[in-house]
Amino acid sequence: MPLELRKDSGWWYGRASVNGKALCKNLSVKIAGNRPKKLSLQGDMTFERSRAKAQAELEKWQLELKRRTTAEELIQTVHEIRTGERIQSIALADAFARWLALPRRRQPSSRYVDQAKSWMTRFVAYLKSNYPSAREMDDVHSNMARTFFSDEQKRGIAPKTYNNILIFLRSSFGALQKDAGMAENPFAGLPTLEEDTVFRKPFSAEELADIADAAKTDPFIHPIIITGMCTAMRRGDCCLLQWESVDLEARFIMVKTSKTGELVQIPIFAQLHEVLTQAQKDRQEKNEKSPYVFPEQADKYQNNPDLITDRVRRVLREVGFSGEDGDGTSEKGCVNQKRKVGLRKASVRDFHSFRVSWVTLALTAGVPLEIVQKVTGHRTASIVMTHYFQPGREEFRKTLSGKLPEAISGQSEKPAPVVISLDEIRAELLAMKLKTWKTIRDGLVAKIPEPTPAAKPPAGKKPMLTVKAVEKDAAG
Repeated sequence: MPLELRKDSGWWYGRASVNGKALCKNLSVKIAGNRPKKLSLQGDMTFERSRAKAQAELEKWQLELKRRTTAEELIQTVHEIRTGERIQSIALADAFARWLALPRRRQPSSRYVDQAKSWMTRFVAYLKSNYPSAREMDDVHSNMARTFFSDEQKRGIAPKTYNNILIFLRSSFGALQKDAGMAENPFAGLPTLEEDTVFRKPFSAEELADIADAAKTDPFIHPIIITGMCTAMRRGDCCLLQWESVDLEARFIMVKTSKTGELVQIPIFAQLHEVLTQAQKDRQEKNEKSPYVFPEQADKYQNNPDLITDRVRRVLREVGFSGEDGDGTSEKGCVNQKRKVGLRKASVRDFHSFRVSWVTLALTAGVPLEIVQKVTGHRTASIVMTHYFQPGREEFRKTLSGKLPEAISGQSEKPAPVVISLDEIRAELLAMKLKTWKTIRDGLVAKIPEPTPAAKPPAGKKPMLTVKAVEKDAAG
């Protein structure tokens, strides 16, 4: 009999078979009256009434399944006529492997692959527990997707995590929709949540100097921290930097970022040059054949990325950064902050803060946004300005007071002259393009002090040679 009673449930269940696949469903009819020992036996009148209701619901479900099967067969027939092949489905257990094997312009990072695998595994486990009849991708419907994300919200995950999972499942099911024979993407109609974004906080120039000094006591993490400070590169890009991307003679790094694949151009300043020169010397002494600038750190990062974060946190604690916002345990500032919603605390000071610091200090100093994007690899200015430009209140005030007229700022003294290094001038000149040269030129001119009126040289000293004088002397 297709009707079913369960000892641990007060509801009627129905069974059906479609294309050789056994299906079971709660018919949403409560069992009433006194249950007989077997369904083949007759119960009391109340029980038999509930049995009749359940039978009616079962027949409706069977008719719906029949209509669906007929529609699917029609689709199969049309598909066979057009392509010569039947539509194949994909088992949910194989969904992640099929997604990973999809052709791509650029392969995802190992860290994202691990995250994606955990998200898909969690969703499949949820279906197995709550919808055991769903075994293939085309068995998944929008109501299953909605209930999954409803339960995820009840579990207390942060909106950002919610959105990341939704975007992945939506895109993976969309990419496999045709191969899985799905009529629609079950995640297509689900909206993302508004995120409670917690921005990382930048370090000041003085704090960066203290961190660099403290890092010297840890030879393992010191070169990675200096590289992050001076290049604005992400943690993985610093650890996996290769010699083929480094031009010590020209003092430039040119590398594709692991996250976006954008080619970035980064000048090598004195502090980083010292670290890279030492790394090159160590490589020669050890006869190292690894392509990585920091082979030991690259190996550790590939096996356990969080080890790098832990070593950085250790240095930050030594400088005075620790604890959680508001707990009163930090000397300088917190490293974590509670979220309004979410299972994990937000990190506000970590390795990525070096990237935020670089962008904030550069833009505050007047470096053109185009130059900053050349270094960071961000495709849009809005990302830079929203997520990375995070000046502190005091720096914000000083910058504005130095730029705004006296009528607004109330300061009559002239701002201190801007010091610009030859390395910075060279970097900006090399970054010039047809569309940006005027902006870069104007930025450089604004940083160079006005020439003082020509003065007569002191008695007993020869005047400085000018270009015309040298040319005249050479011609003579």
